[in-house]
Amino acid sequence: MNLKNSFSKTKNSQTTNHSFEESVDVSRRRFLATNAAGIVGFGAVGRATATPDEHTLVINGTGSPTTYSFTVGDNLKKSTVDGATIDDDDTIVEQSAHGTVYGGRDAYTFTGPLYSFKFDDSNTIDVTLDGEAAHVGQRPNHTLVIEGTGPNTGYSFATNGLIKKNDAHGASKNPLDKVNAYGAAGAVDSGKDAYTIDGELQAFEFDQNGALEVTIDGKSAHVGQLPDRAMTLFTEREHQDAEYEVTVSGSIREMVWEGQGRGNRPVEEKTIAGWVWGASYDKFTFDGEVVSFDTNNPDVLEAYINDEKIY
Repeated sequence: MNLKNSFSKTKNSQTTNHSFEESVDVSRRRFLATNAAGIVGFGAVGRATATPDEHTLVINGTGSPTTYSFTVGDNLKKSTVDGATIDDDDTIVEQSAHGTVYGGRDAYTFTGPLYSFKFDDSNTIDVTLDGEAAHVGQRPNHTLVIEGTGPNTGYSFATNGLIKKNDAHGASKNPLDKVNAYGAAGAVDSGKDAYTIDGELQAFEFDQNGALEVTIDGKSAHVGQLPDRAMTLFTEREHQDAEYEVTVSGSIREMVWEGQGRGNRPVEEKTIAGWVWGASYDKFTFDGEVVSFDTNNPDVLEAYINDEKIY
């Protein structure tokens, strides 16, 4: 069968590599820990508060140099509380901070929620919020902000973890914006959309007739260098498999997840083939549109491009 995607953007891009399996494991751990601990119970800032008072975040290094980044609601400032040092290498970009800690201590004050916190979890840090454990391992990794700077501009994206809409940086929560397990989509003109995400941004597509500024934790997301789209293929029937072959108008960028770990490979620059079975899935990134889509088991196979179900 032939399948034509409604999106039409192509662009010259640079390949980016992410450790998909590691990010999925981290995301799953955080998701389970969040549900077990009931993160809603202690609020978005670590303890229940009725007013947007100032909060203090202290990051203690306990071993090797450990990088971190986080995003908060407002009024983010460095602090010397509890003997913390103020280092030039630690930077604040709008309401996000980026730094490194090892044998010392960094501290910040802010108002509003602690939206996300990411650190190099191959090392260890001790993070407190208003004197209590900040539970940073249970929080989203990043805050993604999409700001419209011109006409109404549609977009969609995919990550390798959970996505949730939020109101960071004064963003609106438009009911027309869509979020599911495979990606998200929306549109902005002169306003902002914001999301918290686990893992990394894998693909980003937008209407080239529009204009956007996209940041992750306050810094440019360089979406022009990312693939346009990510396709996820799977079957939920435990004892049935499905083969597939997909051809695109642009190029196959990367197989970011191979569920069965065998046999799936680009046939050529524009075509990829493989098979999925049971609860496993394949995921690859690409530029352009889907030109053709074939499978030997159409009753079983399901496929998404970013957030949109195509099969």
